[in-house]
Amino acid sequence: MSRGKAPTDPPPKGDSERREQFIAQKNEYLELAREEFPDHADRVLEDVFEQPPTPLEPVPIEDPGAITSAERDLLLAGFLGAQGVAHFAVTGPLPTGGDRHFSLDLAAALSSVMPTAFPVDHPMEGHPEAVARFGKPDGTLKIYDLPIPPGIDKYREQAETNELFAAHNDGLGYGGAIAISMLTADSPPAWGGYTCFQQLVRVSLALANSDPNAFAALFQPDAIVALRPRGKGAIRVTSPVLYVNDRDEPQVFFRIASGEYRIAWKAGDPDLARAREHLIRLGTPFAPDSSFVHLMRQGEGVLMRNRQVVHSRTPFTDGVDGSRRVLARKWFVSEGGEARYKHVPGMNLAARYARLFPEYFRDELLEGDWHFDSELNENVPGDESPATATRQ
Repeated sequence: MSRGKAPTDPPPKGDSERREQFIAQKNEYLELAREEFPDHADRVLEDVFEQPPTPLEPVPIEDPGAITSAERDLLLAGFLGAQGVAHFAVTGPLPTGGDRHFSLDLAAALSSVMPTAFPVDHPMEGHPEAVARFGKPDGTLKIYDLPIPPGIDKYREQAETNELFAAHNDGLGYGGAIAISMLTADSPPAWGGYTCFQQLVRVSLALANSDPNAFAALFQPDAIVALRPRGKGAIRVTSPVLYVNDRDEPQVFFRIASGEYRIAWKAGDPDLARAREHLIRLGTPFAPDSSFVHLMRQGEGVLMRNRQVVHSRTPFTDGVDGSRRVLARKWFVSEGGEARYKHVPGMNLAARYARLFPEYFRDELLEGDWHFDSELNENVPGDESPATATRQ
């Protein structure tokens, strides 16, 4: 596999020429996607839109730290299957207390067949607010409805609300490197909170067969711009929606606006506008040919293929008795060198395509701690970012 970002030849002169060469990766993407999903290679959008959403049946797991070969094979089948999601439910006793969440034991037990050997230590995993509510850190990020007192204008991420969180890949600002996103229920909601999934690499084959021009438009280097405008995680990311990544795999970057997340699509392109409408229809909760789970018991969870699968969450209500929906989240990357937390505006494209548009995808945009400055209207590198070192 081709990895790394070292450029070889200089990019061609002229925007139209390099854009044409960049979009040409659609042919490689198609070949890879058809090889991975041969049973879906000839489908058209009409076929996709006729399929109802599917509830995912959980794989019962007796001991998450010592899974059986049968349990492992069933989880792998779901992970690599048409929906790209492994759904599990621990049926044995769950450990209490301690400084390690049981889901990390399951991840370690699966690391021989899934990319779960390299967890990402997110800086918010030991946040004082979460520690005060749920006890000492256990290696996972707690996701719950964070109440804000009336009259206080305090920023919170969409994941920290009980509102709709529209379709997205996890890890905005992580350069497309998050291979697996794992969600596990620590406690359920009183109502709602369905998690919905769409395997966009698989359904993109139908778009290619039904509307080749719309499909090709999704490979433009600036097809979509995602902006998280404020807070410590403020970042703006410009990316194609579909691309070949630095592991020579087909990958997706897709978001639907919700909360303070702002999503802009390249204007003035009717082909891209059609593609956008199709993907939004396919990315809504309970969309055609999608899947969903309802995490309603402690120990139930999912592992999703984050580079190919987008997920959303419907609104939920916590209990009147003070109980609340709490999920434990953990991200995993494919290689140990990617596990160090970063916050960047670049994306992990294959080097042969990234070099064509260095303004979006040059090496330094994939390393360090960047931040979107609303006054400057641009991403600004932090002290440890390569761009800062270059300027000094």
